[in-house]
Amino acid sequence: MTGETGCILVTGARGVIGTALLEELRANSGRPVVPACSRDADLTDFPAAMALFQRYRPAVVYHLGARVSGIMGNLRAQGQAYLDNVRININTIEAARLAGVSKVVAMGSTAIYSDQVALPMREEDIWLGAPHRSEAGYAHAKRGMLAQLQAYQEQYGLDYAYCVSTNLFGPNDRFDEQHGHVVPSLISKFHRAVRDGNAVTVWGSGTPRRDFLYSKDAARAIRLIGEAFTGPINVASGMVVSIQETAELIRRITGHRLEIEWDRNKPDGQRLRNYDVSKLRTLGFRPNFSLEQALTETYRWYAENSSEARR
Repeated sequence: MTGETGCILVTGARGVIGTALLEELRANSGRPVVPACSRDADLTDFPAAMALFQRYRPAVVYHLGARVSGIMGNLRAQGQAYLDNVRININTIEAARLAGVSKVVAMGSTAIYSDQVALPMREEDIWLGAPHRSEAGYAHAKRGMLAQLQAYQEQYGLDYAYCVSTNLFGPNDRFDEQHGHVVPSLISKFHRAVRDGNAVTVWGSGTPRRDFLYSKDAARAIRLIGEAFTGPINVASGMVVSIQETAELIRRITGHRLEIEWDRNKPDGQRLRNYDVSKLRTLGFRPNFSLEQALTETYRWYAENSSEARR
């Protein structure tokens, strides 16, 4: 497919939110939707990024492409997380500008918030204090993308939305037990424990509390943001649950009485992540899925696709 002027381009289209967003946009946007992943273009390379944008000349870009890891992956590779994501974001946004894109809807991260800000975390406080050290490299790269978008809006008039995304999960996630995000990591561990009859080892104390959002709900939120919002906006459920409660819920979903062991030698990360979602609510967004429904769908998907799932 070439020359899709006026189309929507989605980078990072193979990931957990990318696959959900493709489905959402194709069902509701009324425009051709073009997926792009690392196999289509290495966005760390500017000529490759420019070639992608010149080929399709999209009207709108949903930029989800990133080097993404969980807390341990980001902690162990701070420099790589920073460099790769800075390159991806700078190249994508500049290529979008040169190709005449009218709006960039970018995927940020709640990792950009500092522990110093008041709860619930508000978009106005993004620049207050440094990000938590466990994910500082990744978080600073994501902050830099927001700075670039703000600068490009001021100088070039490029419209943008910056989705400050909470922990997302769902089918087509990366189920990496060592370096991945907490929910897909837990689902893989519990599925393996059911198969092998072992206990489940969970990192940390289980006490940190997080806001989790299902990929199908997140995709709908991001589409609404792309259609009707400019600037940074929290994308979250507005509810928090502890890691321990989440693990116990997944255990119940498996239908097995599995033992859970807590490895307190592993990091907890920030103690509480709680976000003000009032701006998102003004767009008419409420999650359609409860946490239990979303975890059940994700666990069943993984059980059916574990041999092919990304890790």
